[in-house]
Amino acid sequence: MSARPTNSVPRPAVAAAAAAIGLVLALSSPPVPAAGAMVDGIAAVVGSEIILLSEVMERSVPVFGELEAMARQSGGKPPVGAQRMQVLREVLESMIDDILITQQAAEIKLSVTSDEVDAAIENVVRENGVDREVFEREVAKRGMDMVAYRAQMRRDLLKFKVINLKVRGRVKIADAEAREYYNNLVRDVRASGWFEGAHILVRVPQGARAVEVARLKKRAEEIRARLDAGESFEAVAKEMSDDAVTAERGGGLGVRKPGEIPALDRVFVDLEAGEISGPVRTASGFHVVKLLAREELGVQPFADVRQRILSQLVQEEMIRQEKIWLKELKLRTFIDRRPPLYDGRTAP
Repeated sequence: MSARPTNSVPRPAVAAAAAAIGLVLALSSPPVPAAGAMVDGIAAVVGSEIILLSEVMERSVPVFGELEAMARQSGGKPPVGAQRMQVLREVLESMIDDILITQQAAEIKLSVTSDEVDAAIENVVRENGVDREVFEREVAKRGMDMVAYRAQMRRDLLKFKVINLKVRGRVKIADAEAREYYNNLVRDVRASGWFEGAHILVRVPQGARAVEVARLKKRAEEIRARLDAGESFEAVAKEMSDDAVTAERGGGLGVRKPGEIPALDRVFVDLEAGEISGPVRTASGFHVVKLLAREELGVQPFADVRQRILSQLVQEEMIRQEKIWLKELKLRTFIDRRPPLYDGRTAP
């Protein structure tokens, strides 16, 4: 596993703290500790372990360095006052997470070797396209020496191992979810072009009773099963469709623009050439539809991007499940967050 670089400078993951820039905070936040005049104390107790305020301040140095660099690049302002306090709280929460993960790693006998840390750092250097000397200078600009960077990398790698073992089994992404994600991305583009479709209609009379509707739905499902088994759509349409106009031409609806068949628009937009869908219920009855062709609009087929989409959805679900898992751990662990970062009323 390798740490992910930023666009311009390498750094370990500090996304949770970085996200705090935009937060709107209560006016009653306690005063922000000043690093130069800070009196050390306990920031939090996690089970039998403590986190010192000085440790939080030390861990926050590269985070603030990164946020200040981002502010300079964007012409904004670095976090001050209540925003600075929120960043410190985010750093403390990440340190609590680290302790919980380390405890879990000890339970299941996981560790990270020096060789793994070296390989991960070399990968970050390579991905950023710089030599080791330039890399170390960039790390130093963010207020972190290589000893601290290696320690952070070790924590990141250990977290990856534990999360992968404890959380990965909770993550299941079906092809249907990936396809729906893909359809949502390309639907607007596809809706601007023509398509050629066909359908087989199982007509449902107006006022049909529920038992009759169920019988007709089953007939439509049987038609779909025949098509899935490899029978010709055109032949089945001629034999089975209740739409006399289109049945004689194999169910063909001709070349259409979105909006011309409102009841079936969404179905056709979401299909790729050759795909079949349905039964779809409309006011006329149950339709089994097939997309014969569509205008070439530069949209990559789902098959070409399926694996990338699945990977992205797995990654997103891993993050969501990680948060749930950590929350469960925190509920089972004694955690006492203390002033000045928390005053008791604001502790999560």
